Amino acid sequence: MRIKILILAGLTALLSAPSNAHHSISRDYRTNESVMVEGIVVDVLLRNPHSEIRMEAPDASGNTAVWILELDDLIDLAKQGIVSDTLRRGDEIQVVGNPARDGSQSLCVRRLHRPADGLDYEDDSQRPGSSEPGNNSSVSCLRPAILGP
Repeated sequence: MRIKILILAGLTALLSAPSNAHHSISRDYRTNESVMVEGIVVDVLLRNPHSEIRMEAPDASGNTAVWILELDDLIDLAKQGIVSDTLRRGDEIQVVGNPARDGSQSLCVRRLHRPADGLDYEDDSQRPGSSEPGNNSSVSCLRPAILGP
């Protein structure tokens, strides 16, 4: 009897873990709002399950603020031509994204534009033909993976 309970508990834990691994961004971001920010890339980290950019931009009072920009995974970025050397420190970029619920300077990026060469990126869930068109709650912006200090 004891072995059956342990096996059942183990299977329950195993099967429930993946369901929490990828969740809606609406927990961490205000998906009904968009913010546009322009600034200079300070750091780029392309990785799975999602990538991040650290960008410096002036805040409302003119001081420099650091924004954490969360993007898609490596495969979705590569489909749009964004690979390890596409975005570099010092690049001027413009981004539109959903702001963090906690008020921090973090965005789940929906669109990115680099004026210097016209590079454009748009989150897969926003593009026509996407498997989940217009579903703002399906992209992989999850707060725990932000860059370190």
